Amino acid sequence: MPNATHSHERSNGVPTAPADLAPLAPTADQGAGLAPAVTQQLDAPLDPSLVAQRKGRAGHTFPYLSGRVAIQQANRLLGFGGWGYDLVGEVTSRELTTRDAETGAVEHATAYTATVRLTVPGAPPRTDVGFQVVAEESAQGHETAYKGAVTDALKRALRTLGAQFGNDLGGNGGTGAADTWAASLRQTLLALGAQQGFDAAQVRTAVRQRLGQDLDAVPAAKLLPLVAAAAQKVPPASPAEGREPAS
Repeated sequence: MPNATHSHERSNGVPTAPADLAPLAPTADQGAGLAPAVTQQLDAPLDPSLVAQRKGRAGHTFPYLSGRVAIQQANRLLGFGGWGYDLVGEVTSRELTTRDAETGAVEHATAYTATVRLTVPGAPPRTDVGFQVVAEESAQGHETAYKGAVTDALKRALRTLGAQFGNDLGGNGGTGAADTWAASLRQTLLALGAQQGFDAAQVRTAVRQRLGQDLDAVPAAKLLPLVAAAAQKVPPASPAEGREPAS
């Protein structure tokens, strides 16, 4: 079982993004608050291909960003070295006791909690708490939960920066966040269809034929593969597109 203390550290965790992806990290002289261009990019719609799915309460499926993807997003948008995080205090373990509401059976488990402070130059620091239950009573199980609590705290802190870190995904089972994410995916699917020459009615008809549901009733978990497939069919933009003609 790992020691319940952890030294303070500051790390980004993965290699920097390719050089052609311009980082959005603000300069120190921007003061308290990120530049409008930065916040606009951070709150742009999230690429659906980055979103994973997990099973939650009552058999429902919820969208989320993995820890690795969240760190890659931070490196891409803020620049390697343009952000950092510290553990606040210790990673601690606690014993949990739960009772099944139907059977009355009592279960015991161990969980780890961690507090992380996120720092981005030009913005106030963000602090949040992570939580991870030990899935298997073994040294590896405790190590996984220990690290998972830190990752969970980091992801929650990053999420406060905007949609690019999954702020619109929810992740706690709330229907409001899930509905917002599904609505965003529907708009993305319609936009991708338009880029292929299909109007909204044609896209809706295709969805109904494929899934047996109206587009507005399709949940996010079923919309994700449709959006990913549609995105692959859109031809890449020409390098000259979107540029002003030379004077």
